[in-house]
Amino acid sequence: MKVAFRRVREKDLKRLNDIVNDEETARFLHLIPPVSLKKTREAYEEFKRKRHHWYVVVVDGDIAGSFTLNPNPKNTKCAHVGRFGICIAREYWGLGVGDRIIRYALREARKLNLKRVELTVVKGHRRAIRLYRRHGFKKEGVKKDAFKIKGRYHDMMVMARWLG
Repeated sequence: MKVAFRRVREKDLKRLNDIVNDEETARFLHLIPPVSLKKTREAYEEFKRKRHHWYVVVVDGDIAGSFTLNPNPKNTKCAHVGRFGICIAREYWGLGVGDRIIRYALREARKLNLKRVELTVVKGHRRAIRLYRRHGFKKEGVKKDAFKIKGRYHDMMVMARWLG
């Protein structure tokens, strides 16, 4: 399996939009499908404008998912902290793509001089929680009833990893 990473390009938006609109994939994402291609394009433009970091993971020539790594503004006391988010297409679940993404994202975080990487995850998303723990992320708290899936509220875990 050949895996490569690069910044999201405009030509990637259709595939990324298809991924986030897959019902199973979208279950634990913040987005509520259907997400229009226009909304995906607006997100892309906003990321470019804010200089946020949005990458695609390409597996054997196919876009298998993406991740974001968003540092806090440089002129703040939290400039050493970045927020991390991940989305993997269903057909790539269980193949080690998440491990590859996190290793790459943590290398990028170090290049950005980040000392701490944070994320939130739905408390019942066991597969993702195991993945994050495997890479040194620790639970720091719970946001009660912060996520809604099909009319039911779920807790979200706040997790972080210190890169020091």
